[in-house]
Amino acid sequence: MSHTFLCIWMLTLLFAACQQQPPPPQKPDFTGTWKFNPQKSKLQIAAPDSTVFVVEHREPHFRLSRTHTFAGKSDTWGIELTTDGKEFTREEPQRTLRGRLVWEGDALVFTVHIWQRDGEELTDRVKYVLASDHKSFTAYESYRGRTAHADNVWVLEKQDGP
Repeated sequence: MSHTFLCIWMLTLLFAACQQQPPPPQKPDFTGTWKFNPQKSKLQIAAPDSTVFVVEHREPHFRLSRTHTFAGKSDTWGIELTTDGKEFTREEPQRTLRGRLVWEGDALVFTVHIWQRDGEELTDRVKYVLASDHKSFTAYESYRGRTAHADNVWVLEKQDGP
């Protein structure tokens, strides 16, 4: 009888200990309006006059809108993805994109293969890392194609608001 009681007591303690484990850590939330800091960035391409990213991130949904400005002309591009690694294909006027967004630890990694209508094939891999104070993020970009390649480090700082 005491052996049965001891087994039940040990199982109860084990069950209680398992129930008290902390929940898994939450993934970083990239939501916000982010402005390019050219002084902190290191680009192998011509730097834009300005860049603004607007991100809406409600795990696993991720929406990004990016506006580059060069010589007074703006170029805005956006995409909606999920962070679960589900592959997407997107047809655009001058190219086809196929890629995915996945978590690598606390970093989000966007990998996209691009087929240009002129026959050029490119791969762009961007690793987004949110600073511990949530006031900036760094995008480590590796862009590869037959005729062009670049390794860029984009630093973007959070603006007032969400």
